[in-house]
Amino acid sequence: MRNLTGRLHFYFISFLFSRANGFLALRTPTAYAFPFYNYSYLNLSSVSEAQAPKTARALNFSHNVIEKITKRDLEGFDALEVLDLSYNRIKDIEPGAFESLLSLVSLNLSFNDKKLLVSGLPPHLKLLPTREASGSLQLYKHFDKSPEAALEPSASAEELPHSGGPPVLQNVNLRLRRSTENLLRRAEKNLTVSPTATLRPNLCGAPINGILDLSNSKLSEEELTLKLDPDLCQAQLDSILELDISHSHLEMDLLSLFVLFLPMKNVQSIDASSNKLTINILDVEAFCNFPFSKLLFLNISNNPINSLDTLCLPSTIKVIDLSFTNISQIPQNFAKKMLNLENMYVQGNHFIYTVRPEITNEVQKFPPGTVHINAISFVRNEAGTPIESLPKKVKHLKMSNCSIVELPEWFAGTMEELLFLDLSSNRISVLPDLPTSLQHLDISNSDIKIIPPSFKSISNLTILNIQNNKITDMPPEYFPLTLKKCDISKNKLNMLSLTDALKKLEYLNVSGNLITRLEPASHLSALANLDSSHNLISELPDHFGKSLPMLKHFNLSGNKISFLQRGSLPASLIELDISDNAITTIVEDTFGQLTSLSVLTVQGKHFFCNCDLYWFVNVYTLNPRLQINGKGNLRCSFPPDRRGSLVESSNLTLLHCSLGIQMAITACVAILVVLVLTGLCWRFDGLWYVRMGWYWCMVKRKQYEKRPENKPFDAFVSYSEQDANWTKENLLEKLETDGFKICYHERDFKPGHPVLGNIFYCIENSHKVLFVLSPSFVNSCWCQYELYFAEHRVLNENQDSLIMIVLEDLPPNSVPQKFSKLRKLLKRKTYLKWSPEEHKQKMFWHQLAAVLKTTNEPIVRAENGSAQDMYEME
Repeated sequence: MRNLTGRLHFYFISFLFSRANGFLALRTPTAYAFPFYNYSYLNLSSVSEAQAPKTARALNFSHNVIEKITKRDLEGFDALEVLDLSYNRIKDIEPGAFESLLSLVSLNLSFNDKKLLVSGLPPHLKLLPTREASGSLQLYKHFDKSPEAALEPSASAEELPHSGGPPVLQNVNLRLRRSTENLLRRAEKNLTVSPTATLRPNLCGAPINGILDLSNSKLSEEELTLKLDPDLCQAQLDSILELDISHSHLEMDLLSLFVLFLPMKNVQSIDASSNKLTINILDVEAFCNFPFSKLLFLNISNNPINSLDTLCLPSTIKVIDLSFTNISQIPQNFAKKMLNLENMYVQGNHFIYTVRPEITNEVQKFPPGTVHINAISFVRNEAGTPIESLPKKVKHLKMSNCSIVELPEWFAGTMEELLFLDLSSNRISVLPDLPTSLQHLDISNSDIKIIPPSFKSISNLTILNIQNNKITDMPPEYFPLTLKKCDISKNKLNMLSLTDALKKLEYLNVSGNLITRLEPASHLSALANLDSSHNLISELPDHFGKSLPMLKHFNLSGNKISFLQRGSLPASLIELDISDNAITTIVEDTFGQLTSLSVLTVQGKHFFCNCDLYWFVNVYTLNPRLQINGKGNLRCSFPPDRRGSLVESSNLTLLHCSLGIQMAITACVAILVVLVLTGLCWRFDGLWYVRMGWYWCMVKRKQYEKRPENKPFDAFVSYSEQDANWTKENLLEKLETDGFKICYHERDFKPGHPVLGNIFYCIENSHKVLFVLSPSFVNSCWCQYELYFAEHRVLNENQDSLIMIVLEDLPPNSVPQKFSKLRKLLKRKTYLKWSPEEHKQKMFWHQLAAVLKTTNEPIVRAENGSAQDMYEME
């Protein structure tokens, strides 16, 4: 079609056939409905058998067994416009059968008998064979002009500029004609109604809650046309608020697609992404005026659009997605066409920078060896920028991964309402001038090396993402005071100074740099999230926690920290990551202060599995309010025998690691031992033995260096005070009368000397020691000392010098435990027994005198092994 009426108004989508001034008229959407009757697949043998209403405007008799058409079959159908007789067995048509159908516009006789001849057609119908290989035979209303001209509106129409391509709407009207040809044929698949019912094909797209989802349906252009046909589906089209035809392999141009959308008066969002849509060839900017008033969102990403020069879209669109559409520039007229655009996405395209050479009559000659480059990748010439215009109302602009080298010079002054700008993954090496209204800037994955002082002029910037560049310095005074979130990770920073210039900063990511020390120079009360992982930090200053009182999320992983001292971590922390450092221990003095901590991530293999780690293993990890990630993978590096083993299996017990408990247990054991010993001493006269040993030691210190060879006394008498009378009156008197020199304590102890010293002196200076045994003897401590010292003398001198006199019998059980030596002596040694009988007394004195006169014989072990002649120390 080469002529159009006036401007391109989009009320022509309701396509109905009616006779108006002798051409195919396009009605407004309010008059599209017409009676349509489907008699396909009913095994009819004639048209009259169906008894179709005479008011019908469209009849479908396809897929029956009709063999002949007569005049009587079609009488009275004055309003009939469309008649489908395809897929029958028609062999004969009575001449003049169609002459009464004055309103007939379309007649389909396809797929009938191959020998069928159509003759005697009325003057207003003309045979138009198409797709002959398929046996198609179709007739359309005949005009004086060509079929193409028959579709022209009127002679008064404007001439559409022609620029070598097909008419703008020629394809549209051809598609409408094809739709009319196939309307009944496609309806037969789903609908069969009674002859008296008004039929409505079930081919329309039915929206659910205002959303028509045709995505992933592999639609053809014809199928989409049927689903959006206003003649049959206007009620459904009016209820569509959102349309999704993405991922459908749809092949058509963008202008033709929007012609289909015209009847959708209330549509607000259209997603046509991931198809095979192309741009219209002709430039229809002069009359690109859509009646849409509610369409706000359009997604045509991932389509081979290639160019925006001839783009024709509704100007009401506020959000457009042109990502991955192979466009290489944004033309000068784009801003005029999309006046109301607020959000624009063009990421994933490849913008080409070129230099437009000056046109001169002279041909430049270059010396040999010179390379002349007409297209380069970096220019500052405005004429060569691929971004020639942008709508001034754009607030959200995403241009990542577009091979952008720089922004045009007009960008900062023109985009005065811009709030969000994404320039990530481009080739920008110098931070460009940006509008002061900007609040969010993403310029990551570029080649920026420095941050200029002018960057501070972006006075409304709150979020900055400049990661993965080549920045070596971060002067805080160059950053806007309004900045709240900053990601400067994966650069080449070696120093980080946190000053008052960043007092509003809430999030800071400096991970993946070369920072060796974090040094807050002031009190940053707003900073709540700090990521300094994967740097070269070896320690945190002890005042670090006080400088960041509101810090809640802190990532220190991947550094070289070996110990965190008290005060280095803020008490406000909620999440902390210290994994992959050189930390050897986690102590209560540092982490016990973190009362708000709920998530701790810790991994490493340098832990000292000694008692310094007891609190972490047995107390901190059992805190129900704390989630510790990675605690099952912590490994020991010390002691050597535990190297490589898991920390949680180190068996650090409280008894092993608590000095206080160890001391308490030791004290308890000592007290228990003392109590036991005390009981034993009490039971077995231990105190007496102790005291005796003490006295013995004291005496030994004062004993003579050389024992006297000529002893002054013949015997020392040991007796109890209860036996003193018998000893003095009988024993001493008798022995001294017989010429023996006897030593006894009342007379021979030296005054002023210790008693034990006197006892030891007397025993050492007496040839013999006489013991007067009686029950009172065994109850005397001094007698026991004397017996003990005498026995030690025997052992030291290896001479038997003891003489036992039993004054009174000693029952075996009467001798106390401490007199165990006396028991042994009584069992091994022959003793003298005193008798009150006089004749026995003479024998007693005779034997005693004889013993006193004998020399002390050495103690010899008996050959038979008996111990009767040997004293043993207990």
